[in-house]
Amino acid sequence: MQSGALSSISAGGLATAAAVFQNSPAVAQGSYQTFTDTLALTVFNNLPDNYGSYAADGIDDDWQVQYFGLNNANAAPTVDPDHDGQNNLFEFTTGVVPNDPNSRFLINAKNVTDQPTKKDIVFSPTFFDRTYSIQTSTTLLSGSWTTLSGGTTSNNGNVRTITDPNATGTRRFYRVQITKILNP
Repeated sequence: MQSGALSSISAGGLATAAAVFQNSPAVAQGSYQTFTDTLALTVFNNLPDNYGSYAADGIDDDWQVQYFGLNNANAAPTVDPDHDGQNNLFEFTTGVVPNDPNSRFLINAKNVTDQPTKKDIVFSPTFFDRTYSIQTSTTLLSGSWTTLSGGTTSNNGNVRTITDPNATGTRRFYRVQITKILNP
């Protein structure tokens, strides 16, 4: 007998589990002659994007289930259920709440007082399980972005400020490349 995320146990004792969206308890019970025993197991979610209708969409399934429940079309990567202009894939990547219009990733470039060749790029929120890289360009054309180098970084809670020491020229665009770290 098996329960939980176990889908089968062979006559030889090999347990097979179904895909899970989070580490899940399971129970295996076996009998031989007059002996019966039960074993509590944990089925690990070692493939975070393989569960049901949420599989292979670029978003961890546990995040989708946490905010949308099971099999909810509003959890799709390109959907913006809170109408804040940021879709679910972006909100997952940035770590914000996808069904709260007040939970948003924000970025702002502003002048540094009395330092006309510098700009502060301020963005939030930041999280320990993500890396952030500022990229800059003088045009919005694809392929023109380069990683900002030589800047200084400061943190105030979950707000990060990176100072561009060479913000010269008539226009300069900034973007933040965010990578979610697997199993921090």
